[in-house]
Amino acid sequence: MIYSLNAEEMAQLYERISKEFETYGTVDIQGDITFSRIESYDELRIGRSDKPPKEFLIGRNENVLVFTEPNKKAVFGVMSCDLKGFYIMDKQIYGKDPFYTARRDNTVFINYVCTEPCETGFCSSFGGPLLNDYQIQVINYENDKYLIYADDAYKSFFEGFKQASKEEISKVEKLMHNFNMKQKKHEVEGIENRIKWNSKLWDEYAKICIQCGACNYSCPTCYCFDLNDVGEERFREWDSCILAGFTKTSAGNPRESLASRLRQRFYHKFVYYKKSKGEYLCTGCNRCTDDCPVDIEIKEVIDHDYNNE
Repeated sequence: MIYSLNAEEMAQLYERISKEFETYGTVDIQGDITFSRIESYDELRIGRSDKPPKEFLIGRNENVLVFTEPNKKAVFGVMSCDLKGFYIMDKQIYGKDPFYTARRDNTVFINYVCTEPCETGFCSSFGGPLLNDYQIQVINYENDKYLIYADDAYKSFFEGFKQASKEEISKVEKLMHNFNMKQKKHEVEGIENRIKWNSKLWDEYAKICIQCGACNYSCPTCYCFDLNDVGEERFREWDSCILAGFTKTSAGNPRESLASRLRQRFYHKFVYYKKSKGEYLCTGCNRCTDDCPVDIEIKEVIDHDYNNE
């Protein structure tokens, strides 16, 4: 269902949700947009967070021998590029990882749709910013006017609010059309057939990559982890396919060179996941490049002419 709310009604919606869920949202802390516990709608500051919200579902470091049923959470201010990351990861993790699955089932994400392209993102190349998959999706399309797309599972929160008119929906559709016209498109479709195993890009990137792992940690779709035993506890922690120890076994490391690990990162995103799950493991947020200290550019991997190197 699609609803039309004003600013006062958005605050009322928050109050209704907060009665059933712990509420979190994007706040401004010394100029950084980050997720934090919030007690009122006025605390919310809409904008792409500096880090993706995947910690709500994947613990950065957690003991996997102890399972605790998670509290019900509602997370306001998730941007569409980050929300899409969860739907992409669901295909690999949901129903298999009990920690992820339980948190996913107990978390409501209220995503906000960008109405102007950000400086470096390219979400429209992956079908954004207005998404087909959502729980509660918000578009602030005009001053204090909001169009809300809500899954039927949450319709009780919208009792008494009016449904959006055809005119209001048309305004948002026009806004999204203008967004897509402004943001540069990158030809992602079919990259799994264009990309080359022996491309010179991997060696070029290996010459400058410092193996910090920032690209993986800042990515809303990276989910790889390592396991470490500490006494009688077993901890799962985020890992990076760029690091030398990734996939290392007692027989050695099948990807000893940095170039091969960089190639693995992009092949996983644009070839393997697409062929196995039907999705590219990327949402166009561009955090990986924004956070890369040596400016390795994921858009270059997409746009590169592999046949004429």
